Amino acid sequence: MKTILITGATDGIGLETARQLARQGHELVLHGRNEEKAARASAAIRATVPDARLHTAYANLADLAAVARMAHELSARLPQLDVLINNAGVYMTERKLSHDGFEMTLAVNHLAHFLLTDLLLPLLKRSAAPRVVTVSSMVHGSGRIEFDNINSERGFNGYHAYSNSKLANALFANELARREPWLTSNSLHPGVIGTKLLHAAFSMQGDSVASGARTSVYLATSPEVAGVTGRYFDNCAETAAAAQALDRQLAQRLWAWSERAVGGFLTPAG
Repeated sequence: MKTILITGATDGIGLETARQLARQGHELVLHGRNEEKAARASAAIRATVPDARLHTAYANLADLAAVARMAHELSARLPQLDVLINNAGVYMTERKLSHDGFEMTLAVNHLAHFLLTDLLLPLLKRSAAPRVVTVSSMVHGSGRIEFDNINSERGFNGYHAYSNSKLANALFANELARREPWLTSNSLHPGVIGTKLLHAAFSMQGDSVASGARTSVYLATSPEVAGVTGRYFDNCAETAAAAQALDRQLAQRLWAWSERAVGGFLTPAG
């Protein structure tokens, strides 16, 4: 059985991903924005999986210092980490800045996970076959990384900011796979799922959260994808990512920008 950290595990796809993994008997670390939310998620899972092996961790992903603190605390507490599922995400209808001055969608969806993954690499290295799973979206195909407007100072649009962040997720997953060949790193489209995010962003119905969790669970645990890395999945099957997600030069440039953005917090954990 694996030890698995899931960001954004307090509702929606993240909570359902945790529930499905708990049923399989894995040891889980449930991340929430605060201690109360994480504890509530833990109780919700135990209501259906009474013998679930659960830990909690919390950090506001809009605050890089809080992300770093959580990574260091987990590195001190856990003997190893087998899987990191970068699941948490936000959709902003108006432009807001994170604690560190970055556009909120990019800060939470990309930068927080970039920093968290980097700081947890030593912990992942203790696993025999570590995996990093990053939840992107099919809307990454509409994304553009414009470094001269990366904080959306000009013409903020919620959908564009979200699709840009999902492109960043796919680029990050692919570049991580190239840089760290000792782990597997893949990204995915969870489906069009009826979560709070979908309702806030698109005012439409979607598929069940059970359906939305399936591909994350598959990439985290299935022996079928052991050793498969740098790929993009939809409905538990490898599929073609958009051309810009496969642009190595863009991925390297985004990586360098991200390192500078989180640079003050990059002291390795563990």
